[in-house]
Amino acid sequence: MAIVALGLLPATVLGGEVRAASAQGLQFTQVWSRMLPDTGHPVGLSSPNVATLDGRPAVVVGDRSGHVYAFFLDDGSAVPGWPYSTGGIPVDSTPSVAALSPGSADDTVFVGVGNAATPKQGGYVALNPDGTVRWSVTVKNPPSDSSPIYAVPASLAVGDLQGSIDVVAPSAGQELYAIDARTGKVLPGFPWFSADSGFATPALADLYGDGRTDIVAGGDQTAGMSYGVLYTGGGHLRVLAPTGNSGTASPTGGLRCEANPDSGVESSPAVGRFLAGGAPGIVVGTASVSSWRGAVTSGELLAYDVHCRPAWAARLGGLTGSSPALADITGGGGLEVVEGTNAGGGAGAVYALDGATGAVLWHQPTGEVIGSVTTADFGQGYQDVIVPSTQGAEVLDGRTGEVVATIEHGIGLQSSVLVTDDPDGTIGVTLAGYNGHNEGEVVHYEVTGSSGAAVDRPGAWPQFHHDPQLTGNADLATGAGAAPLRAPAKPCRPPAGGPYGYYEATASGAVYVYGNLARCGSLAGHELTSPVVAMAATADGAGYWLATATSVHAFGDAGRFAAKGADGVVAMAATADGAGYWLVSRSGQVWAYGDARSYGGGKPATPVVGIAPSADGKGYWTVSSAGVVSGFGDARVSRAASGLAGTVGIATDRATGGYWLTSATGSVYNGGSSAYGSVPGRAAEHPVAGIAPAPFGTGYRLVDQGGELFCFGTATCVGSALTAHLHSPVVAIAAPAGS
Repeated sequence: MAIVALGLLPATVLGGEVRAASAQGLQFTQVWSRMLPDTGHPVGLSSPNVATLDGRPAVVVGDRSGHVYAFFLDDGSAVPGWPYSTGGIPVDSTPSVAALSPGSADDTVFVGVGNAATPKQGGYVALNPDGTVRWSVTVKNPPSDSSPIYAVPASLAVGDLQGSIDVVAPSAGQELYAIDARTGKVLPGFPWFSADSGFATPALADLYGDGRTDIVAGGDQTAGMSYGVLYTGGGHLRVLAPTGNSGTASPTGGLRCEANPDSGVESSPAVGRFLAGGAPGIVVGTASVSSWRGAVTSGELLAYDVHCRPAWAARLGGLTGSSPALADITGGGGLEVVEGTNAGGGAGAVYALDGATGAVLWHQPTGEVIGSVTTADFGQGYQDVIVPSTQGAEVLDGRTGEVVATIEHGIGLQSSVLVTDDPDGTIGVTLAGYNGHNEGEVVHYEVTGSSGAAVDRPGAWPQFHHDPQLTGNADLATGAGAAPLRAPAKPCRPPAGGPYGYYEATASGAVYVYGNLARCGSLAGHELTSPVVAMAATADGAGYWLATATSVHAFGDAGRFAAKGADGVVAMAATADGAGYWLVSRSGQVWAYGDARSYGGGKPATPVVGIAPSADGKGYWTVSSAGVVSGFGDARVSRAASGLAGTVGIATDRATGGYWLTSATGSVYNGGSSAYGSVPGRAAEHPVAGIAPAPFGTGYRLVDQGGELFCFGTATCVGSALTAHLHSPVVAIAAPAGS
């Protein structure tokens, strides 16, 4: 029989509405505010998240009257088709998001329905970008449960569990579900018997370096025997295989490790490299209600290594049901732990702890903290802490804990504050809570003179459970293909100051982004009729194309052209202004789209493997696997660069008007251009996959199938997919013209 913890209702009704805040140079200006028609049932534990809907960034959040709202981030207007209504069943879950449609950046929204006050109602729901239901899944309790429970107060974390985009969360019953995000089909090995209620959002990470996304889940636990397992009273922290109980003889099979504190684990765990020496670990609070006060671990923050072995425990001055944040609050490049507590009676505090030892660095009294703290770098080079409490929201200096700004005193908060890179390039903060009339209210501020580009920097914790997929993962790999699942926390728009960087693409359609270029989506997790073979980027750094043998998928501001007739495609190249592209087949046929012009094609003796435009765009070269270069339009062929066996790509030298060829072994030939070096002798398992020119043609980058990058001339390396635990080879590298 599941034990359902008490639901937390708005505890403080506040009078007075303060609408501007500043201190020590921080100026928060209200941009918009929306009152919700939910008097008496306002926003509770549901934190605002950011999604791309109708092509624009939008805030999504649920309330206890049974709605999921969506407001455009820039002006607060309602997104067409929203809100979604549950028919009156409360929503305490924080919406999570992921883009599911190839060629579209719009997100699907996932939410749990039902809470502790309505245990007999609820389930798992996916909402299309227009607010309609994509699928819903009802919880099925074990046959032995005489009083089944269906509510899902936890939030759904998004990741690649079994080779698809999946969502996972416990129910308030005794089952944890993992579901295919596209279809709503429950994954093999699930539901997984958790033995009691789950209120915590799981964290997702590749904890063991085996390329699999492990599930880190917390929950309550009742003493007794079930399915041959003897449970102790209190709670649990578990690491569960992404395959659940598949291939085992038990509904609890697939458990990789667990810890069993004597208090319920209703705090959502966070994972990252915060332990001594940068070792990965798990940190979590315990219960959120006073009924657990008698437990030894009540009021403690608990840290474990990835094998669930205790690393340290810190007793704090209040209940630790809020989710901890992992952030670089000192500016030293590592991760500290920040936790908000609830001491009752309107009082609470925020504690900053050393990640390696659990020693308290500072603490600051606040109102009751029920929702997780978040962080932002407002320009000082380290993360400040944004505290939501029943008394409003304020900002604490990350290094000292000193209060440096009060954002809002007119709204009580039991959810987390959302930090965004706003469309105007500043930092935005969104609060969702209840006002003095016990009505739900969503308020959006911007920070004068701030830089939104800082929001997603390493060491930041900008929202509940870290990111729009709610992975709770600060800096660990997330398993096969999961990293590209992360929807952009900022709009897919041209970077300020011009583009700088490059993209790597894999055969499965995953896209890895480096520099300041926009992350605009990928094909990771989608069913493809054939692998991705090529990639090209728009000129402004806010879009790109992925090509398969027969189709082209556009992302961001990349033009969507019907690739009619294209078949056997092996390579592509964008025009200089990014308003068109060429495709070439292995037989040498060339197709032109957008503002690209066709100058013909050829039929070499060996298969074509690449195409590159001439410096002025009035022609192009194709190259075969034997290194035979053919020129069309004004593209002139240099006889000095030919016959490179095993050629895999060609790139334009904009400085000289020539080109470079590269082979699978890393050799580079220059055709009428400058030579900057090669990486010959690449290992057979990681042959070179492609080449991209550096800015102004003064160098180039090579990438191998393992994701490793090699830079020559003025080309710089700012990261690669080498450490991403790839389960599909890198097939292309692309960069905006001039970047």
